[in-house]
Amino acid sequence: MRRRKIWLSIIVVMIIVLCSAGVGLALKPDNTNELVVAVVSLAVAFLALYISLRTFYSIDEVNAISRMDGNVMENTRYRPNILRAVFRFPQSDFKVTSEALMDYMEGLFHNKNKQSGAHLADNVQEVADLLVLIPYFIKDNSAVQLDRVTRLLVLIKSKVENFKEISDGSCKLLEETVSLIDSVFAYQKYTTRKSDPSKLLEIRGSLFINPVTSILYYDYLGLYYLRCATHLLTNQTSPSLREIINCTKKCNDEDKSLALVYCDKASEAFKYAKENIGDDIIWTGYVCFNLARAEYLKQFLNLSSDETSDNDWESSINESIRSWMTSNMIIAEQLTLKHPNNKKSWLQQAFISEENFVRLTKIIMQILKQQSLTDYNGNAWVNNYSEITETSFFKSLPEKDPQQLSDRLVKDIREMIKNNNN
Repeated sequence: MRRRKIWLSIIVVMIIVLCSAGVGLALKPDNTNELVVAVVSLAVAFLALYISLRTFYSIDEVNAISRMDGNVMENTRYRPNILRAVFRFPQSDFKVTSEALMDYMEGLFHNKNKQSGAHLADNVQEVADLLVLIPYFIKDNSAVQLDRVTRLLVLIKSKVENFKEISDGSCKLLEETVSLIDSVFAYQKYTTRKSDPSKLLEIRGSLFINPVTSILYYDYLGLYYLRCATHLLTNQTSPSLREIINCTKKCNDEDKSLALVYCDKASEAFKYAKENIGDDIIWTGYVCFNLARAEYLKQFLNLSSDETSDNDWESSINESIRSWMTSNMIIAEQLTLKHPNNKKSWLQQAFISEENFVRLTKIIMQILKQQSLTDYNGNAWVNNYSEITETSFFKSLPEKDPQQLSDRLVKDIREMIKNNNN
């Protein structure tokens, strides 16, 4: 708008000058040469004005596009909000929900208008916020969604490269965040396609300023180290907890010592992630569960080396269970108010599966250690392992988990109860 007003002013002035020249020529026809010189001088002056204004607006436009101030990547008070994403996608069908999620993320970068650096950074951060939901949509080796996420990453990288041509100096944090998204996705698809989860080690996590990116980085870094430990002990890609513990009892001391180093690194990373969570209950559920697994495996490895260890894993997994229970109650209440006639959304079902998975994992952890079973507050739950299958929680489990999280654990618990009775 401002540019249009200035150009209109220039045109008006040129018209006035030409009119004045015409009047001067009419009044004094003998001074034609002087008038021509005057008009040419004015034309040159206006040409210089045009060039200077064009240069000014080009620089101003570049500055506007390259500005990064105000973006959420550099906001230390920025907080995660996965619940917002759950409410944004209330669809109950897997395919419909996954399409809606991918359409939303792709739409952030398909705007043909020029975007400022701050706008691009905000959109990249939005993808980072939502990336934790992607595993719920790549079950059964869903090649369509895997390919769409891959294409989305290519699109994001091209946007960042275009921005880098304008402002290389403002691009470091943006580039590192995109690399983090790429690395996290590589880790997520590791179990469904051949991928390299170690790309996380190439990320400079110290550059991340806002809490969400820090949580994402340290949580997945911890998962990578924990995977290294379990693979070293079992030589399997996705072993169950029961298989890990059984293999631990058979491993040599050297492998146990190295696995313990990995577990220490994993635990340290999860604790860093936890420091940035704040009051986000869903991220608390994820991180505390991962921390509990690392601490639990550390305790088993320490005990096998005649060393002592505390029960930090139990308080962490209890905190995770309470967080998932609270999250699911809030989600159920809000979705019922907003969509009273709808079925449970796909993401709602996914989070219920997460809660069941964590609670079942705790049961297996306590049975493997021959401990008394306790609830999420640490109080006595059932007297005998055989009573587990008669509890309201166990009976409420679906016959087939849509997320394929709890079915394997239910089978393990039944076998462990049977073996314990024998």
